[in-house]
Amino acid sequence: MTMTTEQYARFVLPIIRKTWQQATNAPSGFEGLFGMETSNAATAYSQGIGGTGLVSEYNSDSAEGAPGAIKYSSFSELYEKTFTHKEYADGMAIERRLFDDDQSGIIRRRASQFGDKFNNTMAYHKASVFNNAFSSDYVGADSVALCSASHPLSKRNSSTWSNAGSTAFSYDAVTATQALGLSMTDDKALPMPIIYDTVIVPNGLRAQALEILKAVAKPGTADNDANALQEDRPLQLVVSPWLSDANNWFMADSRLAPQHLLWYWRVMPEVDLDPASNFNLVAKYRGYMRFSYGWDDARWVYGHEVA
Repeated sequence: MTMTTEQYARFVLPIIRKTWQQATNAPSGFEGLFGMETSNAATAYSQGIGGTGLVSEYNSDSAEGAPGAIKYSSFSELYEKTFTHKEYADGMAIERRLFDDDQSGIIRRRASQFGDKFNNTMAYHKASVFNNAFSSDYVGADSVALCSASHPLSKRNSSTWSNAGSTAFSYDAVTATQALGLSMTDDKALPMPIIYDTVIVPNGLRAQALEILKAVAKPGTADNDANALQEDRPLQLVVSPWLSDANNWFMADSRLAPQHLLWYWRVMPEVDLDPASNFNLVAKYRGYMRFSYGWDDARWVYGHEVA
């Protein structure tokens, strides 16, 4: 008995789904920087947390035989970020003749390319955090751009701090940016060392980044000077074709980034038969996902907007 288009469509759905999911799960390079969360509501909320000061000395009341009082830390509230999830959907059609002619290779390639479309969409949005890092049209919870010289210290302290520079990418610029991170302070003016251990560059800076980060000796010297970037903890490198500016570059703290750069899944990527398909010699599949992303505090990154 000959299968109908609808029967064929349902028969190959597991194959399409597996191929599609493999494509959507391909790495984009930004995975380790985002804290991946799930959400069960239309919106999600996050809030930056300020410094807590130092631990108090504990004094037991030995004269009375009673324990001393413990001082409980109060966390300074920074800024609250609201994440509103957006929907993304697209469709793919498979002609009946491909089923009849057993063109499974073509069907798989189409499913893979369809998955690539969703994967590329995710990569585009992840990269947009950096592509828009200096724009006042894209602000974080503190109402300024991700990389800015005017971040307010806290809700109660209007003093500002900076995570924005304009120095071209070089060995000296990388070491100087590391030093700036290590000299950061929290909202209580206590040292809050940020360890910028990840370099983020566009494709055009890849070769230079590899020379700087991977060299055994200090690049550009003839006296066998040590490469300070290799002496302590080798830096990680993220290179992305989705970074739109050829000169801008960033450094991130890989420990802090997932705590403050957040990606909320309301619905993870899925593919299924389009329920509206009429199976008129064509099987239609639709992909869908729903997510939001952003940051509640910007100390995890330092960006250079290079003219």
